[in-house]
Amino acid sequence: MSNTYSDGTTPTVCIIGSGFCGLCSAVKLKTDLGFENFVIYERNKDVGGIWLANTYPGCETDVPSHLYCFSFELNPNWSKHYGTSAEIQDYFSKVARKYDLYSHIKFETQVKSTIWVDFIKKWRVTIKNRVSKHEEVHLFDIVINACGGLRYPKIPEEFKNFKRPMWHSAEWEQSVDLTNKTVGIVGSGTSACQIIPNIVPKVKQLHVFQRRASWVVGRAQFEYSKFVKKLFLLIPFLLWLYRAYIFIKYEIRHHAFKGKSYFSELASRDSIELLKSQIPNNKDLQEAMTPKFQFGCKRLLVTNDYYPALNQSNCTVHNSKITKVTDNSIIMENGVSQELDVLILATGFRAQEYFAPIELIGANSVDILKKWLDNEPPKVYYGIVDRQVPNHFFLIGPNTAIFHSSVFFMAECQVSFIIRLVREMMARNAKTVTVKEHAVEEYMKYMQKHMGNTVWGTEDCGGWTASKAGITTILWPMNSTAYWLQTRKINYSHFDFE
Repeated sequence: MSNTYSDGTTPTVCIIGSGFCGLCSAVKLKTDLGFENFVIYERNKDVGGIWLANTYPGCETDVPSHLYCFSFELNPNWSKHYGTSAEIQDYFSKVARKYDLYSHIKFETQVKSTIWVDFIKKWRVTIKNRVSKHEEVHLFDIVINACGGLRYPKIPEEFKNFKRPMWHSAEWEQSVDLTNKTVGIVGSGTSACQIIPNIVPKVKQLHVFQRRASWVVGRAQFEYSKFVKKLFLLIPFLLWLYRAYIFIKYEIRHHAFKGKSYFSELASRDSIELLKSQIPNNKDLQEAMTPKFQFGCKRLLVTNDYYPALNQSNCTVHNSKITKVTDNSIIMENGVSQELDVLILATGFRAQEYFAPIELIGANSVDILKKWLDNEPPKVYYGIVDRQVPNHFFLIGPNTAIFHSSVFFMAECQVSFIIRLVREMMARNAKTVTVKEHAVEEYMKYMQKHMGNTVWGTEDCGGWTASKAGITTILWPMNSTAYWLQTRKINYSHFDFE
């Protein structure tokens, strides 16, 4: 099948973001299609996405390193089972250098808008340099939206009243020394559970404000010896087998996310046993940290040192609702007012706003994000293509994130899908490809049916994975293998090529 149009040309491609999704897209455009006419717009100073931005103490992946990397670029030199943010960032830089991607990247460049121009069948992309503030407009045949969902910090309005040092976990303030200070941290998710054990030894007092306790599972953190790393380097097949073992192990975990299943009950018991074993003599803290919802409803915390840190004498956990924030204190529903020297917000990200603040205007001048937020939840075919945005592809789009394993695998499935679709478009000498409405509707019914079998379909989990209407719009309901099987062969009759 041809990798060019009949006249020998190839489409121009805009990639938004140089995190793992953007880098994967760029590599595959080069290696699978032989493309060089693509540009990556990156708002930061280097590649890496969230792993460049997040520098908080203890920042590590909660998925094993050997699974948290590209299948086509396995890394024999991971130092630990769960890699640090710095090590992951270094991995991304090496991939970008190996495939000569830096020459394609425009750093410190924010994409402001992508607007479909129907009469020329192209995307009008407006960019802004974050340093010079200079704006430009460029035309592209294809847009790959790889900006990522966990990059836009969620900062509740009431916390802006606090006048002492305050920052979001994703924007860590390195210049502030926390030693002997009274520090507050709001949140009980992944970032909080990594930060707390790393700062509790140095602060005078740590006050943890949590809305709901999360389910915790232990993790086996260990270092890889020089001998093991040498074996992985010299015997690539051994490295592949090890990665496959981890993948299968984590795929099995998906059974625990099925609503009120045996595996869910078993995982719940193991988690509660971990809680009681790590803080055996503090019944009040045990009660405060016991989740009040089904296992897997929210993202699991993978940690061995979170509970012991909360049990330190200088740490206090507050479960009462925050009612007011003053210039130096947090006031709770139970009447307690706690003065703080520093406030850290581990309040998550505005994941439901997807690609915001980028404006995306599709066919018939439809504002896609406004439609998703105001009128109806997103209906995106396998989370990749939307009916109203021709030649525009989402990576880790709606209903494609997973809690049980590595999102790298999902991203590679999606990039492979896009590559095949673009190749088919050129083979048909078509300028546009659009998914058919009936295909999208059938897919959404199929997906929602399977969502009903999960914890997210049997309980109102709330949180960042669900829309305002309580519909789960972030997560994929089945395991990773099911997604791979369904996206590896494209039914081209589900698309219009023009």
